[in-house]
Amino acid sequence: MNGPRLLLVAGASLVGQNVLAALAGRRARLRVATTGSVADDPFLFDGDAAYLTPPTADVGAFERRLAEILAAEDPDLVIPCRDDDVVLLAALRERRPELASRLLCGTLAAARIMMDKWASSVFASEHALPYAPSIIAGGDRPLADFAREHGFPLVAKPRSGFGSQGVFLVCDERQLLRAAAADGYLFQQYLGDAGEVTRFRHGIEDAGVPLFHSFEGRKLSIQALIAPDGSIVGPFCTRHTMRQGRSDRVETEAAAELLELGERCARAFAAAHWRGPLNVQCQRAPDGRVFIHEFNGRFTGATAARHLLGFDEVGLALARFTGRAMPEPAVPTMRAREVVRVPLSRAVDPTRVATLVRAGVWRRGESEALP
Repeated sequence: MNGPRLLLVAGASLVGQNVLAALAGRRARLRVATTGSVADDPFLFDGDAAYLTPPTADVGAFERRLAEILAAEDPDLVIPCRDDDVVLLAALRERRPELASRLLCGTLAAARIMMDKWASSVFASEHALPYAPSIIAGGDRPLADFAREHGFPLVAKPRSGFGSQGVFLVCDERQLLRAAAADGYLFQQYLGDAGEVTRFRHGIEDAGVPLFHSFEGRKLSIQALIAPDGSIVGPFCTRHTMRQGRSDRVETEAAAELLELGERCARAFAAAHWRGPLNVQCQRAPDGRVFIHEFNGRFTGATAARHLLGFDEVGLALARFTGRAMPEPAVPTMRAREVVRVPLSRAVDPTRVATLVRAGVWRRGESEALP
């Protein structure tokens, strides 16, 4: 095996699973190691080696363990798979510049812009990018004025949240003031159909609360890659049908305005010294205008879908960052027009888990401890 050696930080996450799926058929020329803090996650063992780590919240302990893993694996490229990992690796890149060429990220300042949605809003305003109108409590403008301009509902979301966790639709001034009292919340114009939310609330009064519900509809996603020299690969745009917080159908979106927006976003972040993947989450307002509501500096849960649609973002990143051309898949990938995403069921192998807990590392092919 003389291909790149990869390390997926949080490799069992949805993003990590997507990176591995995008590399299917090419693994014979690669070595892939994963890290994770949950020993019994079966996806952690999809690489050639798995390393147990402390949670990333314990920054000091995590970084000490990561240093051990880097010494053991000597990876050509370290790929962050969660937002926290992006910031952590960007901070490591700043402290240890000799590792910069191995880390799939840019500067810490750029990572923090993407992590903090208010910083994202300010950055977008500075670069004339159409970010969803946003406000934070305690700023120069009263929340009530913002609500009068944009109307209810408003989206209340954690400034540093991810995966729609902790996101609410606030529908009146009482709810707005209560949400504003919580720490670290941002408020955005709701880009969906406000009438649908009103009808849903009336339905609750008449019939009760549905066990499952969602207002997501369709979202737009733009993916680009900023190479080490600052050049831009892509962008590639997709349309996602959302259900219960996840996209279950992904289609290529060829609208010229989205491609142009992706170019503008990538140029702005390249100038801010970001390097690596750039994901731009967008939505059309009822009047047809496109607004950005989130930036991410990593691959995403739709990476494998984009690969099937014809954009090999993982292969492109490995080639640009390691300088090695990626081998073609053993079986050519069919370029799809749309992709349906389904959950996977996996069994937990207790022997592998026992090995990982006992030794802190599991390697494919080595003898394993009995549970």
